[in-house]
Amino acid sequence: MSAGRQQFDPTVNYYQVLDVPVGATREEITRAYRALIRHVHPDTVMEPEQRAKAEERAKLINAAYHVLSKPALRTEYDRAMRQRIMSETLMQRYTGTNPGRPSPIPTPPRPPSRQSRQRQRRAFNSAVGQIFGAAATVMVILVAILVLGSLAAVGLRFVF
Repeated sequence: MSAGRQQFDPTVNYYQVLDVPVGATREEITRAYRALIRHVHPDTVMEPEQRAKAEERAKLINAAYHVLSKPALRTEYDRAMRQRIMSETLMQRYTGTNPGRPSPIPTPPRPPSRQSRQRQRRAFNSAVGQIFGAAATVMVILVAILVLGSLAAVGLRFVF
């Protein structure tokens, strides 16, 4: 890391600013910088509103070129980017949100569709039917045992 303060903003993706791949050579970075700055340079814009936007865009392009064209600074920037991406990935994995961004407001659950309600109703009715069917079978068996037991108590015997 440099002795002074950081000379870049690790939250800005300078590769995207210059529209170059992460593995771009210095020549590719210079070529992309020159092409972009030629189009957005504030001296080429006449309207004051557009000129202010062009100045901001040119500052960003210059900052990206400054960082990516110097090997030592680029290495430091790449390390900071990897750390930021790792931090965001871990934060998102364990909390479901990204740092620095508000957590999304949970959307209310949608009401079930008509087909879904029908499937649920059929499943419920089937389960209730099976429960009552099993209960009725048990009741019939118990009644049969009681009847046969009471008949046996009075002395009647049945042969099956």
